[in-house]
Amino acid sequence: MDKMDSHTDILRPLSEDEFEELLQLYREKYGEENFHYLLMYNQNKWNEQLRNLNYEAKEGEADEWISFRKVFYTYRDGDFRTYGTYVSLHYDIMQSVSFHSWEPNQSDLLKCLRETKLIDWCGGPLLTNVDLEICEEVKKIALAKGTSVQRARLCLFLILDHDKAAVLDVEQVKSGYTVKKLNTENAALIHELWPNKKEGSLPYVLGLIELNHTVGIFRDDNDELVAWAFQNDFSGLGILQVLPTEQRKGFGALLAATLCKQVAVVEKVHLNAWIVSENFKSKALLEKIGFRPKAKAEWIQLNKV
Repeated sequence: MDKMDSHTDILRPLSEDEFEELLQLYREKYGEENFHYLLMYNQNKWNEQLRNLNYEAKEGEADEWISFRKVFYTYRDGDFRTYGTYVSLHYDIMQSVSFHSWEPNQSDLLKCLRETKLIDWCGGPLLTNVDLEICEEVKKIALAKGTSVQRARLCLFLILDHDKAAVLDVEQVKSGYTVKKLNTENAALIHELWPNKKEGSLPYVLGLIELNHTVGIFRDDNDELVAWAFQNDFSGLGILQVLPTEQRKGFGALLAATLCKQVAVVEKVHLNAWIVSENFKSKALLEKIGFRPKAKAEWIQLNKV
């Protein structure tokens, strides 16, 4: 993609100050349980963590932290303060795209999606948390760009209030197992078994272990990792898995409660989770520890052409 596009494109990147202003606009408009706000909240946190790492990729080398560098853009000819119009682009093995505006007819946002050269429509991008009212228009834009929808999943966004998460009663793990933080040596196994690994990469899993809260359950006899959960890029619960041989032992609920409580102790943020709408098992598990449905959105995977 031509680097000059970002200087002439219909989208322009927000400065650091503008991005923090956008974050506060969403907080005031929608509150702290809104998934667009939480996406920005987490990115703002990651930005600070990456600055503290003082890491710079050497010329000609891949940026090992690229998975954590979402760039937020807005309509070049508009004012993001009016309708909160933004497009977030994330470059990794595949591009992921998030966007929103509260303009009543969404005309500026849709114009940006149609005319920007920064979205690699034919590269198989993932369009994340797409608001239901514009899903069909977005799919039409994708078709007009020469690609098609590989998979569109209706997902539920669930919230666990911060104050409730902070006082969760976490059960003791079964005898023979220990609960502790993951380390980078666990990343390869987790990545290999992650059903959505094509939407991320091994460096992403490694980075999450370093930057975010994680929790794992390990066998005492051989220190084998048998279950795990991560804090994701909404500062919520993600990548929760239990090995098939260790299921039906209550590990899923234990991991979810443990991670949520850990996050709530150190961050003033509402805990959250995205699940596919027909995943009734996960919904029941999360509701058991206090999560409640908050919103719905589509996650749209486009075909690579």
